[in-house]
Amino acid sequence: MKRRDFVTTSAVASVAAWCGTRRVAAAGQAGEASGMPKLASPEKPAELNLCLQWWAIPGESIAEKLDFLEANGFAAVEIPSGDWPMKNADAMIEAMRGRKLFLATACGPSDFSYADPAKREAEVQKFLPVLEALGRMKSVGLILCPARGKLSEPGHLSGKELRKDFVENTGKRLAEHAAKHGTAIVLEPLRRNETPFLRQVADGARMAADIGRGATVMGDFWHMGLEETSFMGAFICAGKLLSHVHIAGLKERIIPGVHPEADQYVDGFKGLKLIGYRGAVSFEGGWPKNPADSKKEIPQEEKTRLIRNMVKLLREQWAMA
Repeated sequence: MKRRDFVTTSAVASVAAWCGTRRVAAAGQAGEASGMPKLASPEKPAELNLCLQWWAIPGESIAEKLDFLEANGFAAVEIPSGDWPMKNADAMIEAMRGRKLFLATACGPSDFSYADPAKREAEVQKFLPVLEALGRMKSVGLILCPARGKLSEPGHLSGKELRKDFVENTGKRLAEHAAKHGTAIVLEPLRRNETPFLRQVADGARMAADIGRGATVMGDFWHMGLEETSFMGAFICAGKLLSHVHIAGLKERIIPGVHPEADQYVDGFKGLKLIGYRGAVSFEGGWPKNPADSKKEIPQEEKTRLIRNMVKLLREQWAMA
């Protein structure tokens, strides 16, 4: 029996214990047959705002990429981090004018685990202009991971030291700078083989709450598939602090829909509906192998077909949630 199958029932019933801040009645107590816990109705109903990362969008120019998103049922766009926001802010602002799309997050590598304070400070300074550019573009925020790899390596803080420093120093300063410019930092929980801590959405929400203004959390279905006992419970724990969601296939980290028997997101979508989530659900993954030549990418026509197939699958499962 899979870990998820074994614990899902008890996980839903114990959501309140995980979160520590919400009163939740199990579905059985509420007499509901759907398996959904009973929560106060959100102020506004949830929306499925589908999103693509920049690299996955067909088109050469900014306008062509945004045209594709609008024509294919997407509501948001996710851009790269690094120097991309500073170089393209003006063009992006102009291209977004008059469109119904919103700018979700910028995603790029980060690591605040260095024992050397000067190296941690350099990491902070690297992201300050990124946050300023994202604020100008009215972006939801900048995705950050406090640490990657193993902290047992020389020159890195221990997990306890890093968490304290990030919450009280590096992360807090970035969050305050983000809030000052009208955006936020978005903490991303990863898998256990990718980071020494911050592996669950509830933990990220706790860190964001401790940091305060300008800090939020995200969930990634791929990472959550290993680390969470319930997609729904994880999203409920994050509540209003949840600002972004990544999605990929659950059998392989590729576009959803290639393995439809495995790509089941209804449980998570229930959680998003229960908290009134209105942020982006953004594809982050790869493409299936080219059956004709595994060393070559599949042609663009097939990528476009898979994108449209994903949109159809996710909208169907959202309706089921």
